[in-house]
This record gives sequence, C-alpha cells and structure tokens, in this order.
Amino acid sequence: MPDQLLFPRGVRDLIDQIDCVILDLWGCMHDGVTCYPAAMDCLHHLRRAGKKVAIISNAPRRIGEVAKRIAEMGITPDLYDGIYSSGEETWHQLHDRPTPEFRHIGRAVYPFMSAKDQTLLSGLNLDVVQDVSRAGFLLAIGVDGPQDTVEQFEEVLRRAVWDGLPLICANPDLLVHRGGVAEICAGAIAARFQELGGKVIYNGKPYPGIYQRCFAEMQVDDPARVLAIGDSCRTDVAGAMAAGAKSLFLGGGIHHGEVLKDGEIDRQATMGLLRHYEVTADYAMPALAW
Repeated sequence: MPDQLLFPRGVRDLIDQIDCVILDLWGCMHDGVTCYPAAMDCLHHLRRAGKKVAIISNAPRRIGEVAKRIAEMGITPDLYDGIYSSGEETWHQLHDRPTPEFRHIGRAVYPFMSAKDQTLLSGLNLDVVQDVSRAGFLLAIGVDGPQDTVEQFEEVLRRAVWDGLPLICANPDLLVHRGGVAEICAGAIAARFQELGGKVIYNGKPYPGIYQRCFAEMQVDDPARVLAIGDSCRTDVAGAMAAGAKSLFLGGGIHHGEVLKDGEIDRQATMGLLRHYEVTADYAMPALAW
C-alpha cells in the first residue's frame, strides 16, 4: 500500500535487496538533452557493485538508435547489459506479424510521426499513405515538436474510428519534457483514439511484453529481486507492479510539479499521487542518486 512507501537516501540503501536494476531513461537518467550527473554516478556505482542493469524505454526507436543516442550523452555500453524499447517491440510486431490480428491489417499505414521517426519504418515493407481512407491501420510514433497538439489530429482519428481501423502505439507515454519544455507523445494520440472508441495496440511500459523479453534475456529468476526505477506512475510504477518487481519512483521527473517542494519530495503528496494512479511503489526519491 502507498502508506508503506519508504524514502531511502539513495540506491545504496537498497543494494543488498536487488540483483538487477531496470532503468528508465527520460526523467530518470536525462532530460532529453543532457544526463543528470548524480544519476550517472549512481549507474557507475551499480556496475561496480556487480549489479545487472537493463534499460527499458518507451522511446519509439530501434535499440541501435537508442544505444547511439545515449552513448553520445555518456551512457556507454559498458554501463548496462541490455536495452529494450517500445520502438523495437513495435518493429518486431510489424515485421514478424506474430498473430492473426497483425496479419489482417495489411501494409497500408497512416503514420503520426516526424521526419526523425522515419527510420522505424525501415525494413517493414509498408505502404505509407497520406489519406487515412486508404489505410489499413494507424501507427503513432511521435510528433514534430512542442507546437503539436492532439486536437490537430481529431479529424483523422474520427475517420479512422468510423472505418474501424486499429492504431498501433509505439510510445505509450502521454507527455515528455525535452530540456524542460513539454511535448506530447504518441500515447496522447492513442488515448484520444480510445476515447473516440478506437482500438489501440500498445507496446512498451507498462505492458507485459517488454518486461517478459527483458527478464528472459537477463535471466531473471526472481522478479522481486529486480528494482525498476522511473518517474512515471502510469508506466514505470505500474509496469513494475505487473511484472512483480520492486519500484523506485523519482519525483523530479514528469510529476515534479505535483510532488516536489523546494527540491525535496513531499511525502504526503507522493502517496496521494500514487493513490490517484492506483499504483503502489516501494520507494521514492527526488531524483536518482547513489
């Protein structure tokens, strides 16, 4: 229960209870522009302590792209054992077509994406259409920038619901702060589509597929010895709960305006936030630190 939430001084207080750490990226390790020094220090300490580290991100990118980008920030391959992204999960679904549901949607796709998102379509043999009436499905990857709003896609979404098209979401996040500036994510478009009555297929956190792949490849025998660290109640904390892992909620990320007071985490506000999202975290800190 949220009233059992503990507030450690740092991850070092938890080290004896865990064998593996799952790290979120945005809001945990970086702000979309630069890495947080204290978070990097913590990551180095975790590696020196011999802990397995997996990165699970709702980035709508293939893992090669994610690895390249975070290496530019200083998170080099020696600092983690594996990367798992919602973009990679989406690519494999569209490439492998593992279920009849995917085999029946065809190849014509109407995407919500920016120019930088084009690489996710590479190797998928899809027919990108600009007229939603010609599409077999929608694919939400991302938007051009903070100027974009969900409302600008309303007409397309309503037409797709009318036509019975499914939407595949490559990033369940609703919002991200890029260098402190708020920007909607694909999840916000998907959420509106659901409100209108459309069917959405989500990939990434908090959905089980990405955790199952991670645990299998990381050879996790006991999920209770895994600590999932992140800043989102609806993805990081909820995903950890469903996977049977412990969770460390970071108040300085997406929820900072609700739980931080003068740089410190407000305990009552944090417990209230968790109750609002109907999730339970094991631990909470203002930001990732050793």
